Amino acid sequence: MQKILVTTFVSLLSLNAFAQTEIAAVSSIQSEATIKISKNKRRCKYFSASAPVTMADGSVKSIAEVRVGEHVKTCKDGRSAVTQVKQIDVYNQPNSSLTAVYLRPVEESKTGETPIVPALLLEATPHHMVQTNRGRKRMKKLSKNDILYHYEPATGIVSSWKVGAVKENARRVSRAYNLETEEGTYLIDNVMVANN
Repeated sequence: MQKILVTTFVSLLSLNAFAQTEIAAVSSIQSEATIKISKNKRRCKYFSASAPVTMADGSVKSIAEVRVGEHVKTCKDGRSAVTQVKQIDVYNQPNSSLTAVYLRPVEESKTGETPIVPALLLEATPHHMVQTNRGRKRMKKLSKNDILYHYEPATGIVSSWKVGAVKENARRVSRAYNLETEEGTYLIDNVMVANN
């Protein structure tokens, strides 16, 4: 009788351990369900794996290191704001080249002084949307009349930066990423970009 009770108890423990392993596996799958490996190669919208994302606490991570559920900075109504990452799109061997956009502070271009701030470089696919003073626009459609928004970490101020040059087919990457956030925007190198 004792042998049967011990065997039953051991069996119950084994079943409990198996059930907990299954629950852990299911939660892992659910937390990773929002990471999407994209098969669609046409008109993809993404950044290189090393693109710097500004996190909610002001630290910077490469876009490849950002995880679903983390909070990142964005801009809203001319101020910095925080939003949560809902989904991460991953592109293996993407076939679109990145477009490079060089930005200069608007204040410098108005005064005509010698630039003291280096140009900002923003790289993304030609179809990726960025937030401009005229609404959302694709990278390939940007012109020297467009102004983008840049978050200044040292002061917490959102400033305006003017497009200086747009270079198509700047380079190719082997792996690329895009984030989707609750606000629909986030910061790459402190420049506001859209989810698309």
